[in-house]
This record gives sequence, structure tokens and C-alpha cells, in this order.
Amino acid sequence: MSIIGIGIDMIKINRCKKLILLHGFKILNRILSSNELIKYNNKKKENYLAKIFSVKEALSKASGLNIFSKMFFKNCELGNNKKGKPVLLISGKIKKTLEKLNVKKIFLSITDTEKYVQSIIILEK
Repeated sequence: MSIIGIGIDMIKINRCKKLILLHGFKILNRILSSNELIKYNNKKKENYLAKIFSVKEALSKASGLNIFSKMFFKNCELGNNKKGKPVLLISGKIKKTLEKLNVKKIFLSITDTEKYVQSIIILEK
């Protein structure tokens, strides 16, 4: 197997707090999938939004896709496997693009502190 893309992103949690205060539900509806929106309401909100944004930005960097293209945010979703490990659920245009790149595996890691969230994604052939 070989690596075909690496993406990393770090975001200040406070930035997400400001986005929520400034744009409210509009920004949440743009960035979060319907499942993420449900989870958002049950979590520490700014931290969860920062994690999701950071993961999606890292995927954008690893794949070369524009994060602000139509439906990018809705076509990738942060989830967890049975053991609680974070995983990406991919659909739509992103799924087709990753298939064209021959991506067989997506590695994801997220870390956070009081002030920051950082994500890294590795795409493997």
C-alpha cells in the first residue's frame, strides 16, 4: 500500500464559538450533516464543531478537493466505530473522487486541548 494524500488542520475552538454566535443555525446547517447536527445538540458544542470542521478541512487537504465546493460538508461525516474510534463516512462526489484516486483506506486521528483541535488524515491506496 502507498500513501496518496496527507492532510492536517488545527483550529482554535474559540473561532467556532464566534462562528456560532455570529451565524447561529445557518453555519451549523452548512457545516454539519443531519447526523452530526443531532450529535451536536448532545455535546460540548464549540468543541464538537471544531472537531468536525478540522476533520473536513484535513480531508480537503489530503484529497485536493475544495472544502467550499457544493455539498462537500454534507458528503463527509464524522462518526465512530464500535470501539469509539473516529471514522469518516464518505458519500456523493467525495466518494466518487476518492474512488477515482483509488483510495482504499482513510486513517484519521483527532486531538484536542482546552483551546485547540487538530486532525490528521492519511489516504492510502
